[in-house]
Amino acid sequence: MYKERKKKPKKKFGNFPYISVIFSVSLSLLLLGIFSFFLLSSLQVKTLIEKNTEINIYLNKNLSINTIDQIKRTLYIKDYVLVNDESTLEYISSEIAAQEFSKELGEDFTKFLGNNPLRDLIILKINPKYFSSSQLTFVEEDILKISGVYEVDYSKDLISNINKNITSISLVFIGIFIILFLISIILINNTLRIALFSQRFLIRSMQLVGATSNYILKPFLLRGMFYGVISGVIASVLLFVIITLANDKLNGLNSIATTEQLSIIFISLMLTGIVIVVISTYTSVNKYLNSSLDELYN
Repeated sequence: MYKERKKKPKKKFGNFPYISVIFSVSLSLLLLGIFSFFLLSSLQVKTLIEKNTEINIYLNKNLSINTIDQIKRTLYIKDYVLVNDESTLEYISSEIAAQEFSKELGEDFTKFLGNNPLRDLIILKINPKYFSSSQLTFVEEDILKISGVYEVDYSKDLISNINKNITSISLVFIGIFIILFLISIILINNTLRIALFSQRFLIRSMQLVGATSNYILKPFLLRGMFYGVISGVIASVLLFVIITLANDKLNGLNSIATTEQLSIIFISLMLTGIVIVVISTYTSVNKYLNSSLDELYN
């Protein structure tokens, strides 16, 4: 008696194993997305610090109200202020400062000293463009030229360290991102080559019956585009979940990256997935189109 042969399912032209492809592409895109978020976060932290940079301007004693107002108006028109109006600075008189200090001490220190040693203070918000140490030195020197200004103070060492560290961290993240991107391309390309290996004889058969290269490529490219979109969506969803869970543990992540910026990352992941998969599919199929019969068996 003849044993019935189990019919093997026919391979559909243009179709290739999708689980390994989607898994590899999704994982690669997820890693790219995580490092993109880290890079964005480091740049956004620097921007937040820059926007909140303040300079303390101490004034000479016994200045008239008109003189103080003139100093304010002089500061308003400077290019290095955050905005050219009154909101860019905060004025604290020596009397108010003494009252606040006395509250913290629990006693009136002016009675003990016999006078108020504190000076009138203007807290000035600086334009982020002037955040570098050299530019802030220029700002300090320019403010000291204003008549009635006694001293200018800001966190020089802290700002210098922030500039150095943020720049270094950003360069490290960019370097890692580039390396990871190249590794992802190699990984995805190799995965697709293996996945398309089972289709090499079908590709040759289509050539033998007169199908053009474009006709053969089309279903593979469309399938690759579909896999790229699916992988991009999966990577974006996983990245969103990771960011959400991290935000629950570390408050403040929402302020670092806005919804618009995250949307750009998610869209970029999908576009990157499509481009890499389509290019890798094209090169892999094209390789089999130009291979000899002996090469197909090897």
